[in-house]
Amino acid sequence: MDNTASSQPRSLVLHSAAKHYDLLAAALTLGRERALRERLVDLARLVPGEVVLDVGCGTGSLAIVAKRRVGDTGEVHGIDAAPEMIAQATRKAAKAGLLVAFQAGRAEALPFPDAHFDVVFSTLMLHHLPAPVRQRLGEEIQRVLKPGGRVIAVDFEPPKKKKGGLISRLHRHGHVPLAAIVELLQRTGHWVVESGSVGVSDLQFAVARRPRAGETQPTHAHRSLAPLPAPRWILPALVVALVVAHGVLFHIASSAWTLPTIIALIAVAALLVAKFGIAHIARRHARSRD
Repeated sequence: MDNTASSQPRSLVLHSAAKHYDLLAAALTLGRERALRERLVDLARLVPGEVVLDVGCGTGSLAIVAKRRVGDTGEVHGIDAAPEMIAQATRKAAKAGLLVAFQAGRAEALPFPDAHFDVVFSTLMLHHLPAPVRQRLGEEIQRVLKPGGRVIAVDFEPPKKKKGGLISRLHRHGHVPLAAIVELLQRTGHWVVESGSVGVSDLQFAVARRPRAGETQPTHAHRSLAPLPAPRWILPALVVALVVAHGVLFHIASSAWTLPTIIALIAVAALLVAKFGIAHIARRHARSRD
């Protein structure tokens, strides 16, 4: 047994989170999780036929969106240290009818050949890595990228004055300043071409490239993307929650449900679900068939 290797810093493995990961992501982004993934893929400027890697792919949501962009002629791989995440991602891709190659593996030792990928994603996972592993990941991304290939790194900016967005407040176990992400990419041989706010909570992004031989380094642009709008079902969901909470409080105060209260709760919930919920479900179903 190699005791030296086993003593090296390693990334955090989220074994128990796979089952509820997607639900948690939807809740923390206030229903904007799908729009967030689309925005990240937009930042990568994917085109049909490209070869893509998602490091720390979780349950595969971003890899699946990427596969739709690169099409049948493209290729998408996802790697995560947790086999449970990989199993969930594989099921999701199969259900969507998409061929995405998921496998368990470590960020610090990517099991891919040199200069293989056009694009590498590293989203919401750098904060899980000790500093030496982050360094190794940056070097590994540089190795597996083709010359001219892009890397997109996204993570939580530490909240200013101990404040921040909903995701940041609930996500206390780690942040990586944007300056640290940019410095890591530059230190491992990438040219950072763009960075800024993603437009959701305190998420920040950096887009970098592996230089081609003889190429002139481009200017580093900084911009903040427009905030992603909340979905239309958020307001009625909040109204339903308030109505239910009012009913619970009334029940506690009176120690008994009254018939008018029950009727009112049912009527309001039914009307809101009928107006907004069914329409939302229908739109999601239509998009899934496209």
